[in-house]
Amino acid sequence: MKHIIGLIVFSIFLGSCSGKLQKVPEDKFIGTWEVKGADVTEGILIKIDKEDGVLKGRVIKKTDNKYIQLFVDSNDVFVSAIERKSNYQFKVSENKIAKALFALYGQKTSQDFEAQFIDDNTIGLAMENSDPLKSTRIYKRVSEK
Repeated sequence: MKHIIGLIVFSIFLGSCSGKLQKVPEDKFIGTWEVKGADVTEGILIKIDKEDGVLKGRVIKKTDNKYIQLFVDSNDVFVSAIERKSNYQFKVSENKIAKALFALYGQKTSQDFEAQFIDDNTIGLAMENSDPLKSTRIYKRVSEK
């Protein structure tokens, strides 16, 4: 009887996780995205595409933010890498605004985020061990490819 109950509980658990067991293709990142929920980078548009087999995101539209105007050029690499962590979780590395200035002073020039698709058109980004599904920092798809 205990084995049957354990099997039923395991089946329910496995059924609730079945969506996460499916592998999210990396090509799902390809497209144009708007950065939302970020202080300085709020509203910039980035186009993510494969460059030499690596997913990268380049700035295609800047905002009126004075720091963006001062330190960002169109076509700058904003997302320097996207790496798979599991079937559905990724690590997104963003270059910091004023990256060259940070480098001059020996400071870190990029920031890593835990990333997960909330839906087909929304990517949640969170710092360290926070939940990307509950993050206010997101990439919202503007267009595909």
